[in-house]
Amino acid sequence: MALTPIGTNEVTAISRRYILPKVADNVYKSNPFFLRANQANRRDVQGGTQIELPLMYTNMTSFGWYSGFDQLNTAPSDTVQNAVFMWKQAYVNVSVDGLTMIRVSSPLAIANFISLQFAQAQMQMADLLGAGLWTDTVTNIKAIDGMLGAIDAGTVAPTYGGITRSTNPWWQSQVDSTTVTMTLAALQNLHGATTQGGQHATIIASTQTQYNRYWALNTSFTQYPRQPVGQDEALASAGFTNLMFNNTPWIVDSHIPTSGTAGNVFFINENFFEFIVASNVDFYLEDFQTPVDQDAMISKLLWAGDAGLNNVQLQGKFTALT
Repeated sequence: MALTPIGTNEVTAISRRYILPKVADNVYKSNPFFLRANQANRRDVQGGTQIELPLMYTNMTSFGWYSGFDQLNTAPSDTVQNAVFMWKQAYVNVSVDGLTMIRVSSPLAIANFISLQFAQAQMQMADLLGAGLWTDTVTNIKAIDGMLGAIDAGTVAPTYGGITRSTNPWWQSQVDSTTVTMTLAALQNLHGATTQGGQHATIIASTQTQYNRYWALNTSFTQYPRQPVGQDEALASAGFTNLMFNNTPWIVDSHIPTSGTAGNVFFINENFFEFIVASNVDFYLEDFQTPVDQDAMISKLLWAGDAGLNNVQLQGKFTALT
């Protein structure tokens, strides 16, 4: 029985048609913050030299009460400044050697083999992007501008979005660097500091250790221990356990760094969060190609985008909880 020859075009077609959509879906659901970012805060952008987020950083100067023929102040108000973010790129390489192609030279066999390859690529991309959302924006400037540096008062990331924090106090977050013991009062204080009118944190994120401490706070004060009441149904239905604090879901994200930042608990207002994705490079699979000096087929799974906050004052974090 003759075997069906499989070349680079066929492998690319099989991968794009049957495998790639599932890979992208699974990556975006890989951790709770990434899931919420993609569902509610995603902004697809096609092209552009850089990513710019407009900021309303001060009050207008031409306003007030008047009566009758009073002369009104019509001077223009300069209240908007742009934060600038650069495109960040990620890739995962997918390779198949010639001997493997000989062994699986049939449409079904190659589809099964490529599925395994992409399962690994999916896990790698999910880990890469998931960790990117929590970077400090300084250590690796090629990575996504993550929350560790975005939610800061200048200690970790002196500059964010191209704006220097020391000379622009309105560009500093609410950072508690002195509280070492988690208490309900301390949590409430930071929640209040990040609240303005009806705007407040929409999600709280931490490591498992800090999540356990919050759970313990709520069970230690009652004769019959019970966890905080309620949960975010969307997160729960996606498989992510969460507790509630002031009606705000508290999640564990395994990508939050534990080395040196284990005390971080983030209060994030997602209403001011933008997850920007280049629509033409959103899990784009390059055509498989054959190198001139190798018996193999190679392709890359590509992603481009960034994340940014356009209001950091209503974001907060604990940094010293031990």
